[in-house]
Amino acid sequence: MKFVKPKVIISKCLEFDACRYDGQIINNQYVKKLKKFIDFQPICPEVEIGMGVPRKPIRIINDNGNISLHQSDTGIDFSSKMNQFSDKYISKINQIDGFILKSSSPSCGINSTKIFSKKKPILLGKGPGLFASKIIQKFPNHPKEEEKRLNNSILREYFFTCIFTIADFRKVMTFNDLYNYHAKHKYLFMSHNQLLMTKMGQIAANKDNQKIESVLIKYYDMLLLLLSKKSRYPTNINTQMHVMGYFKKLLTTKEKKHFLETIELYRNKKISISSVNSILSSWIFRFENEYLMNQSFFNPFPNELIDKDQSMVL
Repeated sequence: MKFVKPKVIISKCLEFDACRYDGQIINNQYVKKLKKFIDFQPICPEVEIGMGVPRKPIRIINDNGNISLHQSDTGIDFSSKMNQFSDKYISKINQIDGFILKSSSPSCGINSTKIFSKKKPILLGKGPGLFASKIIQKFPNHPKEEEKRLNNSILREYFFTCIFTIADFRKVMTFNDLYNYHAKHKYLFMSHNQLLMTKMGQIAANKDNQKIESVLIKYYDMLLLLLSKKSRYPTNINTQMHVMGYFKKLLTTKEKKHFLETIELYRNKKISISSVNSILSSWIFRFENEYLMNQSFFNPFPNELIDKDQSMVL
């Protein structure tokens, strides 16, 4: 299967440049593997506003609800520069499919950045960095992930599924394209939210005879909303059992038993969804079910991105 390359904004210190505050580059095996399949757009907001490499650490300060970006050693407040840069940069973003940002960063952290009080260096909690907060405001439902969370196979595969599904929508230009897109992702959408899937189908049906541009905007917004929450184990398993029904008369008793045992491992969060779907995929091709062959639920992103240790069928 040929996949559209997702366009992803990424913190430049992640596998691209030694621009971290301590002059280091952050290595991440999953980001490295993604380079072949993703159209990455690296950015380091701190360097962009004139901070050197290496540089003195900065931190987020919460002063009675007023959030600012301070460099304690110098006393410099970088809030204005960071906000101006962020607004300008974000205003120029076009057709983006997702974000991978540096965890804990005062500029890029999504929800792991330490937030301190102003008077005393007391930790108040964690939240987004200044640049990331602007991204969240502008793109609330777009896939966003921190590099450390990619180490979790379940979160990683969910993120990959989202960015490749959204990127695939860029091929949709006509009503026929939209019909085919919706049909292709039927089981994937069903596993996330059957109600929203139905609403998306109604938008695609275009009973009000609206122009294609208007329909695509409405459908795209609903698509982002549907993918903004990870599919739940019960809905995924329901979908997988439904598909298994296509083959129940063709399988041996041992094959059925093995599949149900694998389902239980997934239900108990011991393996990722791809481990179950790999079994279903083998049956789909073995019994040449062309309808299921075209369903993205079983192959939502390139197989090369599946971690072998996680995807092996136990």
